[in-house]
Formats: sequence, structure tokens, C-alpha cells
Amino acid sequence: MTSSIRTFALAGAALALLSHGASAQADEAAAAERAALEARMQALNAELEALQRQLDTLPEGEAPAGSGELPPDEVAAIEAVERRQLERESDRNPFAITTYRRNYLFPASYTASPNREAFRDISAEKGPDDVEVKFQFSAKVNLAEGLFGDTGDLYFAYTQRSWWQAYNSDSSSPFRETNYEPEIFLSFDNAWRVLGWTNIRNRLAVNHLSNGRSDPLSRSWNRVYLESIFQRGDWAFSLAPHWRIPESESEDDNPDIERYMGYGDVTLARRFGDNELSLLWRGNPSAGNMGTQVDYSWPIFDSNIRAHVQYYYGYGESMIDYDHRNHRLSLGFSLNPLFSGGRMTR
Repeated sequence: MTSSIRTFALAGAALALLSHGASAQADEAAAAERAALEARMQALNAELEALQRQLDTLPEGEAPAGSGELPPDEVAAIEAVERRQLERESDRNPFAITTYRRNYLFPASYTASPNREAFRDISAEKGPDDVEVKFQFSAKVNLAEGLFGDTGDLYFAYTQRSWWQAYNSDSSSPFRETNYEPEIFLSFDNAWRVLGWTNIRNRLAVNHLSNGRSDPLSRSWNRVYLESIFQRGDWAFSLAPHWRIPESESEDDNPDIERYMGYGDVTLARRFGDNELSLLWRGNPSAGNMGTQVDYSWPIFDSNIRAHVQYYYGYGESMIDYDHRNHRLSLGFSLNPLFSGGRMTR
């Protein structure tokens, strides 16, 4: 009897210790979560206070009397803060993917001038179809924040574009071309204003772009580029000059690529409510080799999915076609809108 009582007493003590340990662990987890939430609230409050100080400096006569509308440069500053908050929330969510450039799927992508010469190394028996599937996936991961005080965020990004001969069953529906584009960049949020435009973001990046093929289809280059993004109300544009990192002649798959791709990209965009129109220019004007891309998208199905039309004319649409003039019209869908993506995307 005494032994049984002692056994029950020991068991009760063990359960009490386990319960106390579990309670202590739960308290520690709750305290850590509370500290993280408080730190996040402090960061958001600091951004809101900075925005309020910007609004307080706005002369009252700058907005139309009685209109209640902010001037375009103030709209750009507010949207930049909101966009940054959304991206940071996505970065901290382990179940979310932060988009980088546009993410799209074009089930119908028609070209009037397919690159038949390059396709012979994929399928010697039959040429490429004029209609194929084109899609792009693009995401980024935040590596570090606030490297230079309140600004200077470090990111790794990956973009993949593919041109898939899905309807070419005679050639076993091969992927005609896939471009792989990893990069690492520093992003600097900004609110500098000039001539009514707000410089909302600047990015310094090291970029690799290749098609992952072996000779004779191998194409690749490495670049450093600086992109500056400006917004004024429903208008935005970006300048992205780049410098090619030199390669040895024996390892250079495409020594004349700058003759066709040029030394940077220029993008102009306009928002019409929820509809978006953008125009991209690239190429080398002195050599007479240019590439132009026009995108138009609008929301459908009362969701985040957007109908998307894309037209490309000229050189540089893909690595295998950098020196081939394309004339392409694509129809399909995209996910992330241009203006809320934090950068002028391609």
C-alpha cells in the first residue's frame, strides 16, 4: 500500500514538472511572437510617420480646391510605401512567394518569322510551328534589410522564360528555348522628386542570363545594371543601363550580342484604372537593331488573374533569337500587375 502511494506521488510530481515545462515553453513562444509583432508594428509606424511628415510639407494650394485629390508625386510616394509594406509582409510569410517580374502564361503565342536555322539542331526532320506556348516565372527572396540605415535591402531573384512547342507533336513537343536569369541586387527605396516625378526605387544588380545549352546553341552573358524607377500619378518609367562583364574570346558564345541587345532597357507605362499598358525599348540604335515590346493587361473573373496581350517586334526577345528579328503576338494570362510589383517589369 505504501509502495503504491509512493508510486502515485512520484507520478504526480513528474506530471507537474512536465506541465510546468510545457507551460514555460508556451510562455516563451508567446513572448517571442509578441516581440516580433511589436517590432513589426514599430517599423510600420515609423514608415507612416515618415509619410505623414511628407504630407505635412505639401503646400495647401498644390491640390485642386475641393477636389480632395493628392498631386501625382504624392500619390507615387504613398503607393511606394504601401508597396514596400506588402512586399515585406510577403517576405516574412513562409507560405508566400514574392513576385519579381511579371508572371504570365500565353497558351497562344504566334510568330510570323520563326528561327528555323536554330531549330534544326533540335529537330532536323521538321521545322518549328508558328504557334507555341510562352510563359515566365519570376520571384525574389529577401536576404537582408537596412544595410545602409533605413534603406538598402539585399535580394536574390530568379526569372525563367520558356518558349514551348507544345502543339508540335511531330517533333515530340520540345522546349524550343528556355532562358535562366538568376541575379542578386541591392534595392534602395526613395522619395526624391524632380519635375513632378518621384524616384521611387533604385536597384544595383549583378545578373546572369543564359539558355543552358551546349554548343552550337549555347548563349549567355553576365551584366551589372542600375535601374531607376520614376512615377507620376498613373504614369511610370524606368531607365536600366547595363555593362557587360567581359569574357575571354574562347568562352564567349555571343561576342556581338551588344550589337543587337544594346546597352540598356527603357520602359514607359500608363495605368487606366485597373488596366495597364507598357512599352519596352531595347537595342542598339547606332547599328539599327532594336527590339520593342508592348504589353496590355486587365483584371478578369473578379480575381487576381489578368487577361494579357503581348506584342514583340525586333531583336533580343530570347537568347537564341538575340540576332534574329521576331514578329510575335501572344495571348494569355498574367498574375501580378505592373504598378504594384515594386519595379517596372518585363
